[in-house]
Amino acid sequence: MAVLWATSLSAVVLAAGSAYDYSKVTTARVQSVATADMLALSAAVYIRDHDGETPNTNKEGFKHNQRYYLEDIGIDITPYADRKAKFRGKKGRNKDLEKPNFRIKYDHPETGMVSAFVYGQTRPAFMGIVGIDNVDFSASSTVSYETQDLKDPASIGLVLDNSGSMAWDDGTGTIRMTGLKTTVKGFMVQMDDVIDMATAEDNPGQGQANATNQNKYLRTNMITYAVKNKNNGQSYQDIDEERFKWSTISDSKIDAMVADGGTNSSGAMALMNYRMKDEPDTHEKKNGGNPLKYVLFMTDGVNNVTSNSNCRAAQGHWHYLHWNSWTLSHEDKSNSNGWYRVWAREYDEWGQYWSEQTICDEISSYDAATISSCGELKEQGSKIYSIGYALTINATDSEWKRAEVARANALLLGCATGPEYFKDAQNANSLNLAFESIGEDIVEDSIRIRY
Repeated sequence: MAVLWATSLSAVVLAAGSAYDYSKVTTARVQSVATADMLALSAAVYIRDHDGETPNTNKEGFKHNQRYYLEDIGIDITPYADRKAKFRGKKGRNKDLEKPNFRIKYDHPETGMVSAFVYGQTRPAFMGIVGIDNVDFSASSTVSYETQDLKDPASIGLVLDNSGSMAWDDGTGTIRMTGLKTTVKGFMVQMDDVIDMATAEDNPGQGQANATNQNKYLRTNMITYAVKNKNNGQSYQDIDEERFKWSTISDSKIDAMVADGGTNSSGAMALMNYRMKDEPDTHEKKNGGNPLKYVLFMTDGVNNVTSNSNCRAAQGHWHYLHWNSWTLSHEDKSNSNGWYRVWAREYDEWGQYWSEQTICDEISSYDAATISSCGELKEQGSKIYSIGYALTINATDSEWKRAEVARANALLLGCATGPEYFKDAQNANSLNLAFESIGEDIVEDSIRIRY
């Protein structure tokens, strides 16, 4: 009976002790939840009041994912029975219990959220009998916040190829110029949304647009280019411009683009460089801000050739071609009327035969001039996105065709702010996606614009 009573009494004592320990842990967890809520709210308020910036030093606030001790900010959630215990976490103290601490994580789990994590340990009074020396308690709290995220106004310039090749099929049945017009219109819709969002914040307390609904935030410009011939046969750069204004480009102006002529982007890019230099002063007078500057440069081919180098023998062999029927013969027709000898290549992008017996690397001084203007634009802070439209290579394309596409891509990469700013748009659909992606980048930079 004594053994039975002793065993029963031990069970009762253990049950009572476990209940006491559970109460201690529960109290600590309740306190830690309240503490986590308070810390998350405090951190979110800091973000809100500092235009979305996080603290850089401990004097400013709680730094991202750094451990802090609650006692250092005057908060005590340690159970009463543990207050005389030794804690680990500070130099010179015995390593025993984990001192109550917390971490703050910004943009967790997504942008616009702050999370606070509280952690500590308590020493059980009775559970040590079964080998449990310390019991963890923790809590977390996540708070959504709306940052003011005020950023700069913006100026956006488009430099668009309007040469004759823009009248060609993009490979999917869509005329390239048709695809470009549709894409630019869609891009302007994106920019109209930026303007609407920015003007709506003039009176954020009222949640409506300013009294005059005036756009003071975003300016756009569109320059198109081609090479045309005068009546005397001399060529000239045909450049058309819709100058920078406090609105987006109209559909009628976009629809007025026509594919015709050769290609020379140098004059158009030089003009864009000249126009962009005036944008900071224009914005300063209107909104007091220094604008973000963007240039979107699109071409579907290379600039006109100004010289050649590295000329070499072209692969192929002699054939005979009839001038009237365009019949091709491998037989010797040198004594027959209507036949003449041509140097034939097995393949080219047209499926035709060439008469050239040599092939050369084509050089364009217009490429160098265009890249020079791009360099000056980048020096003044412009981000340049370059888009190659329908610059595709097929397995049967000639060496000349491959060299031409390589030269076009070299120009576009040379102009772009970086490799990630170069977009390869093989057809009208991918052109639209490229402009959409650029528009999203601009919205991310420019939305909620400072004024």
